[in-house]
Amino acid sequence: MAGLTFPVSPAHSENHDNVTVFFSDIVRFTDISRALSPVKVCQMLDRLYLAFDALSSKHGVFKVETIGDAWVGVTNLEGNQNDSHTKRIAQFAVDAIAAARNIRIDEDDPSSGNIHIRVGFHSGNVVSNVIGSLNPRYGLFGDTVNTASRMESLSLSGKIHCSDISAKLLKEQDPTFPLRKRGKVAVKGKGTMTTYWVGRSTGKEDVKRQSGFDEKPVVGFKSPKPRLPRKVRGRPPTLIDMAGELRSPVRDDPTQSAPMSHWKALRKERRSSLYSIGSGSYSQ
Repeated sequence: MAGLTFPVSPAHSENHDNVTVFFSDIVRFTDISRALSPVKVCQMLDRLYLAFDALSSKHGVFKVETIGDAWVGVTNLEGNQNDSHTKRIAQFAVDAIAAARNIRIDEDDPSSGNIHIRVGFHSGNVVSNVIGSLNPRYGLFGDTVNTASRMESLSLSGKIHCSDISAKLLKEQDPTFPLRKRGKVAVKGKGTMTTYWVGRSTGKEDVKRQSGFDEKPVVGFKSPKPRLPRKVRGRPPTLIDMAGELRSPVRDDPTQSAPMSHWKALRKERRSSLYSIGSGSYSQ
């Protein structure tokens, strides 16, 4: 534990009445991890988080933790940013999205494109504490953290999504900061909430474009080729499927049925073809 410092003592929890919690994650991170080697994924995250760390110092955002591709930060933990904590997070979010867009997914492959993130934040009260004794972790706890995470998961690529509470605080702290009402959104565990887009105005076409980006892979990867039916000498391939069971053109259509005599003939043909392969003969 030498050299490590935490905002609070591990012996007790500390309440924070008015903070803003920030969440971000990488769009299509699962596909990126599938396409790249683990080393390249770590290098990509390192480049991204170094940029975020520099921005957090610039805007006075406390970095809480990173969980895989998620970066978590908070403002006003010490109560000295009461008049600017939501504004700081909003400014940090805008710069974080811009920084991510300038970072390559794979530096050795320009065709892989750059990183896209989605962001969400929420304001409220939290409790902080250092948990555990082996590799202790400083963490934030409370419904505010959960709601901030929901804002991020319901956001879109390149967009900043916030709750109604955060939007009101942002208007108070910086009336000129662009805000656009998204409307009522179903939030897991919270019901319906009125939420907002933060930053430049988002038109319908922009939302459609970003939504499409969320749905398609960022990095192209080769899908495994489907297995073809095995070829058995002396018998057409259509009589055997991938598991070696009988098939027929009639049975390919589930609305049709074949007579029993048809299946008996196929079974007889299958037996004769299977056991006549090679030298010798088969006798029943």
